[in-house]
Amino acid sequence: MSTQPQPQSGHGNPQQPGGYGPQPKQGMSTGLKVALGCGIPAVLGLVLLGGCGLLFTKAASDAGKELDKNHDSAAVAPGGTARGGGSSKADERDIAKDVKVTSCKVKAGEYGIKELDLKIEYINSGDRRFTYLAEGEVTVNGEKKSDILSTGQNLAPGQKYTDDNAGALAYDVAKSAKSGDKIECKLIKVSRNSY
Repeated sequence: MSTQPQPQSGHGNPQQPGGYGPQPKQGMSTGLKVALGCGIPAVLGLVLLGGCGLLFTKAASDAGKELDKNHDSAAVAPGGTARGGGSSKADERDIAKDVKVTSCKVKAGEYGIKELDLKIEYINSGDRRFTYLAEGEVTVNGEKKSDILSTGQNLAPGQKYTDDNAGALAYDVAKSAKSGDKIECKLIKVSRNSY
């Protein structure tokens, strides 16, 4: 009877390297495992991040365009004519014509105190509700003495409003005014925002 030799530990075992029989196939290298395990998710993450960034940029651009539709401004030139600032349509009515000074004089107020009677009239010529902001200056004998800041808020299309207290910032002008002084109230800039 013939007996087969018994393999000793580590020698002759076909399951172990260096033993008899076919060698097992080598697996992927560690570097390749790391590259595939980390690289693919990293590339997918960058693609996802880039896509989200593009969507955010597009949304912000669209929102900016929508806000631009809701704001107009015009600067009033020295001759009284207006120059458009933020108007996007060439045929749109000039918004500076929506606002005008209707009164600018010194008068005796309550208790005989002199005050500047400055009134600014607003007429909304737009196609939706607007809030107007009028900025200007009060001059005495050609020299700037005070600022004008007036608002006409939430005016419907065609609605008219008069700010009877637009001269509140110029109380010192009236107080120091003399009878021969030439007082002028000039609008410099008109802005409007819609709802």
